[in-house]
Amino acid sequence: MNIVYSSSDSYSPIAGVSICSLLYNNKDADEINIFMIDNNISDENKKRFKDLAEQYGRKIVFIKQPDLNKQAGVEIEVGRWNISTFFRLFLCTILPDNIDRCIYLDCDTVIRHSLSELWNIDLGKCVVAAVDDCRSDRYKTELGLTADSTYTNNGVLLIDLKSWREMNVEKDFLKFIIAHNGNITYVDQGVLNGVLAKKGLVKVIHTKYDAMTVFFDFNFKDLMKVRRPEHHLSEQEYNEAVEDPYIIHFTSCFMSGTRPWNDNNNHPFKEDYLKYKGMSPWKDFPQYPDDRKKAKKLMTTVCNIMPKCLMIAGISLVHSKLYPMIRSLKGKNNR
Repeated sequence: MNIVYSSSDSYSPIAGVSICSLLYNNKDADEINIFMIDNNISDENKKRFKDLAEQYGRKIVFIKQPDLNKQAGVEIEVGRWNISTFFRLFLCTILPDNIDRCIYLDCDTVIRHSLSELWNIDLGKCVVAAVDDCRSDRYKTELGLTADSTYTNNGVLLIDLKSWREMNVEKDFLKFIIAHNGNITYVDQGVLNGVLAKKGLVKVIHTKYDAMTVFFDFNFKDLMKVRRPEHHLSEQEYNEAVEDPYIIHFTSCFMSGTRPWNDNNNHPFKEDYLKYKGMSPWKDFPQYPDDRKKAKKLMTTVCNIMPKCLMIAGISLVHSKLYPMIRSLKGKNNR
């Protein structure tokens, strides 16, 4: 298996926990090659990554980050994210040419089971596999997609790099970024969906491979009300994903507010994160402070104390209607 991460130095302890969980739960794999796209990781943290990999008889290769703004010819708008989030779109040139398939994992993930089943998924005519992001169709139409198109999350990707090279998808990604003046909703996720989903080349896989925080913060019926996805996962798939996720994706969510590397977090799988942290070279690192802005902290507090039906109605309106509309208008003005 070829596994790819991208991390900055400050995110290294979180990435280290993910890699520790990957190695621990995939000890039976014949081969695991870890590639880390290096966004200014310190020598100290690089040594910790190497020591961790060697502990399980594996190796980790650090790869220099590309200059995407230079490649695109525009300043890429990353908002609250980091430019490294775009790196997964350019793995054809970042990784060695002999790598034909890889799994890309966000650093804020914990792997709970073997990934052999994911690694061996038959992509058919598709060139990438990912989990449905459970969004309203307005997020699709903003990207020029039809309502029945797929719209997936970029946190976990199974990528057919051989096909990506043959199709020269990086050229199409750059064109999309330039056409939107570097300002795309959900950054690289918008690009991948806007280019590949439009061509029907994205395979939707079971939600257990990318179980996001929002799935744990809401039960199935409330999740459908909040997100209003016109095409969505089944309740059975939802239950399987939250009861026994293969990959937990600790995304941010307005309801819980914090994440497992914050002391006051209450994610049901927080102990999994702490377990692998305790097994990692970062075990003695302190938890991160809750450095959210006051407005975000207030939003979490208000959403948790107000009547549930009102909270869901308000958040649903903002999430599925107002935000996509504002983003769409902003995108038109920027072109």
